Amino acid sequence: MKLAILGHGSVTKALLPILEQDGRFDVAGIHTRSKPAAESVEAFLDGARAHALVELTTLNPWTGEPAIGHVRAAFARGMHVVTANKGPIAFAFHELDGEATAQGVLFRFESAVMDGAPVFNQFRNNLPGVKVLGFAGILNSTTNLVIEAMEHGGSFEDGLAAARAMGVTEADASYDTDGWDSAAKTAALANVLMDARTTPRQVDREGIGGLTPGRVRELVESGRTIRLVSRGRGADLSVRAEVLERTDVLASVRGTSNLILFTTDLMGVVGTVSIDPGVEQTAYGVYLDLLDVMDSAC
Repeated sequence: MKLAILGHGSVTKALLPILEQDGRFDVAGIHTRSKPAAESVEAFLDGARAHALVELTTLNPWTGEPAIGHVRAAFARGMHVVTANKGPIAFAFHELDGEATAQGVLFRFESAVMDGAPVFNQFRNNLPGVKVLGFAGILNSTTNLVIEAMEHGGSFEDGLAAARAMGVTEADASYDTDGWDSAAKTAALANVLMDARTTPRQVDREGIGGLTPGRVRELVESGRTIRLVSRGRGADLSVRAEVLERTDVLASVRGTSNLILFTTDLMGVVGTVSIDPGVEQTAYGVYLDLLDVMDSAC
């Protein structure tokens, strides 16, 4: 299968060896803003003549662009699309899903929320007919690391520096700490699994910027902790720093780990946990989507 790739960050660099080892994928080209392969994305896609676009540009939490435009440009050329970018799913999922159906192509995005751990594919492939009524999750690694640094006597900035050193922050770390990354993931989950037709701007959002080491230590001494929790129930979507008892399953999430629990009609509460994922797991999620596209399209 011939691929065109947009973006050459850490996920792309981790994906390329996986594709090479598989041997069934041919990368026609990689286009970035700093090292463009053509005068525009459209010209790049025209020249690549690929079967699928792998869209791995960075998140714009305000509009989802230019990634939404990239996806549409690929659809218009009859290309399948696989992306790890939350923007298109959080801002325009239903429109893009409809366009993909009209063009007879596939649109996949497993790595957009939990670094490649099965969430969307879980419901698509393993839980047909199950209706998601709500969800609660810890979906942002940076805020976990910042809170844990303060729990151990460090500062907010110490935790942020540790997250940057691990490569888990967004390009602008305020997207993490102000809750925009989690809001985008919350909107994406609600759009795909609950037919919400919402955007991150409609998520009731409050980040962790107001937390102090003193407040965090006070919670530790009382046997509690705090985490940035994403919740969805019907039309009510929120991202907030919540005080949790240590016995709460959400409080068990440490480091770069993520966890999400879904309340469903037929299966009760089911969940997915990813322990200390890295960029390799995100790349694997992209690869898994490409295998799905290859199997479905052939």
